[in-house]
Amino acid sequence: MRYRVAILVLLAFLGGCAGPDGKKFSVLFPPYSADLDPAAQEVVHAAATFAKAHPLMPLSVGGYASRPDPGNYPTLRQERVGVVQKALVREGVDQFRIEIPGNGIIYPDGVPDLPVDRVDINIGL
Repeated sequence: MRYRVAILVLLAFLGGCAGPDGKKFSVLFPPYSADLDPAAQEVVHAAATFAKAHPLMPLSVGGYASRPDPGNYPTLRQERVGVVQKALVREGVDQFRIEIPGNGIIYPDGVPDLPVDRVDINIGL
């Protein structure tokens, strides 16, 4: 009997962990910059608040950059990801929870309507 009750309690707990769907937060940067302006800081704050409210959801941070200089764009992208990661940690997100997959992605030239100077914070996706 206790075994059945324990299983029911466990299933109820796991069902409650499913929660809402994940979210993506896009932090936009000015061209050639890795500085967080007030609007970008608000996005990081909103992402950190969502992440802390859903501690079991995976969190990843991926950076994107346009191609200002063939030798410079990987550094700028990595710098932006680092700035966002540090800001999330300052907001109270556990640093060991933040995954940074690969080196990020660079969009090929000519992809329309996509802001490429950004970092995406994916929570639960």
